[in-house]
Amino acid sequence: MKERLVAIDVSSIEELQRIKAEQEVILERLDLMEEKQGAVSEEVYDRVHRDYEGRMKALDAEAGPLKEQARGEYGVLKTVLVEIESSLKTAEMDQEELQLRHDLGEFSDEAFGTQQEEHEAQVSGYQNDLAEAQELKERFLSAFHTEEELEEGSQSGLAEETPEGDPEPFGGEEFTEEADLPEGPPPLPENNGVFGEVPDLQPVVEAEEAAPVAMEAEEVPELTAAIPLPSQVPDGATMILRWPKLLLQTEAGDFEEHTVVGGSTVLGSGSACDITISGIKVAERHAEITLAEDGHVIRDLESSVGTLINGVEITEWKLADGDSIQLGEVVLIYKE
Repeated sequence: MKERLVAIDVSSIEELQRIKAEQEVILERLDLMEEKQGAVSEEVYDRVHRDYEGRMKALDAEAGPLKEQARGEYGVLKTVLVEIESSLKTAEMDQEELQLRHDLGEFSDEAFGTQQEEHEAQVSGYQNDLAEAQELKERFLSAFHTEEELEEGSQSGLAEETPEGDPEPFGGEEFTEEADLPEGPPPLPENNGVFGEVPDLQPVVEAEEAAPVAMEAEEVPELTAAIPLPSQVPDGATMILRWPKLLLQTEAGDFEEHTVVGGSTVLGSGSACDITISGIKVAERHAEITLAEDGHVIRDLESSVGTLINGVEITEWKLADGDSIQLGEVVLIYKE
């Protein structure tokens, strides 16, 4: 984490602070001019006013590219902040679990003392990283007039790229580390999304016109439970299969979207995985998402650091809409 914080470019902050200070002086003088407007001729007032407006425009033009650079680096910082807070929460829970197991007599005092020191060091390290990241955030804020000005353009372009008619990601709200994730999947559309006009969803399977409705389960291996019975699909209708997605926030602050397709999807850093996830401590074959009768299940593939769902380490877990999946230091969001 510390290496990624050090890599954040803050070279634009000092120049932006200088420009901001000059602009604030000009704004104060413009306010003072309003009070003195009646004491000077209109020509002189207009001349000085135009001069100050010209200076403001020149400073705005100078600040423009610097602000874009700062917003890009701030987007990286926000991603790192989310990961640090998630890792700190996990470390604190591990520490609490160790104490409980010791109280239950699972560890000797000596073994507990050794592990306790290791957990305390880990928690302390993440706390230091968090303090450093928050201090860096304050430096970025100091270079802008408002937090809203800094946030402008540093958000993911996901919402802007959402096709018209599709639901906005995360309920149309900005996704942050403090955002409340949805408690469950969104309500199904009329006729349960089996057929009808559902835009931009793939794959689409056309039912053969006048074909017999009888079908053996073997004709659709591994997907029978998730696909409606053929008797539910009228002749000539279009049957829609809706696959869940994994959203991964990149260092640039954008979101990568990965679709979970088929009966089994392996996640990991290896090139042979169905979805390749690059990141610190991500195993070559880290976890597997499989299709079950009532949804999707994720299973840790005995990775060295484990798989966490909503901050809790799991062996196997029935996924729900909005679940946070942590592989090493990479966090993904499961969306149905």
